[in-house]
Amino acid sequence: MTQPGACNDAAFLSSVDGIHALPSLLRLLAGGEPVDMAELAEVAGVAGVDLSRAVRAQPGAEWDSDGRLVGFGLTGRPTGYRFLVAGKTLYTWCASDTLFFTVILGKHTVAESTCPATGAAIRLELTPEAVISVTPPGAVVSQRRCQDLAANLRSDVCDHGHFFASANAAAGWLTAHPDGQVLSIAEAFAECRAAGAEMGWLTPEVPSP
Repeated sequence: MTQPGACNDAAFLSSVDGIHALPSLLRLLAGGEPVDMAELAEVAGVAGVDLSRAVRAQPGAEWDSDGRLVGFGLTGRPTGYRFLVAGKTLYTWCASDTLFFTVILGKHTVAESTCPATGAAIRLELTPEAVISVTPPGAVVSQRRCQDLAANLRSDVCDHGHFFASANAAAGWLTAHPDGQVLSIAEAFAECRAAGAEMGWLTPEVPSP
């Protein structure tokens, strides 16, 4: 789930059929149970039908044996990005997803990962309004720019989005990916907030039950 410049560029998102149903889909996935796409259509109407069609066209989407969606950006299947929200342990496809999904879900979250260059543990504490803490403080986010819709969002874009312990640690990745960029956590979060605002997706923090 990444876009040009930042993982959440609103112009890019707006070009995806049914994208306005994405918050509904993410909230269903955040429940920790497989999602029947008919349920998405019921919740989100026509936009849900269109988004379901777009999701089915993505080879990186995760399905169970009954044809229910278990992962699209947000998943219950382990990845390198652990995402703690509302008492549940979930995962995301890329580093920036942890930032953007916090904004959309309107929940206090914790993101945990490992720097692929140094092996250092990385931990973020987030609210929909702000980055509360970053360990180590100099951690950054890598992002691959994508000017057009990717045939496979997960492999073409998301698999390139990592947390690095520092800008120096990310230097090798940036050299290998001249079409990419590296942002501080604060910069990436601000871009997520800006895209969320433009899409009308900002959600005040919802107290956990």
